[in-house]
Amino acid sequence: MFKKIPIYSLLLGLTFYGCAGVSSAKMTEYRTTVGSTTLYDFQTLSEKILNQHRFFVDRAEEIGSGSTIETKYEYTRPTNEELVQGIKEVRYLIILEARRKGGGVGNTYTVRAIVRAYGRFTGNREWVDIPINSDIKMRIKMFIADLKSETENKIRAF
Repeated sequence: MFKKIPIYSLLLGLTFYGCAGVSSAKMTEYRTTVGSTTLYDFQTLSEKILNQHRFFVDRAEEIGSGSTIETKYEYTRPTNEELVQGIKEVRYLIILEARRKGGGVGNTYTVRAIVRAYGRFTGNREWVDIPINSDIKMRIKMFIADLKSETENKIRAF
């Protein structure tokens, strides 16, 4: 009987060790599909709606299969949960990307919004990925709803 105890404790220890690597953290990147549009409409409507929501474009570039628009960082106050975790500063950015739909055929592009949040802990100078808080998510959802509405109203037929 005593010989079985070390085996059971070893299996139990390995189980806990294996489960320790599983992350239960919240998502640090928020992705959502906005819809489909032409590349021209993506560029003009995205900048229009970004300006309406007071997001400033940092850079826009054309890639082989579409285009991306990246905003400047938005700084927000940390939530109570983030303050308890020791986060003293929070910032996030939006990346809008349009990729050619259907393997490169046609003039339709799928638009996706990607939001990344970063935080700075007390006593640390480096920005690290943090979970998207509810305030950021609510503001992004309002922005995406407006962008989706604009793109659906501007669908062009060629």
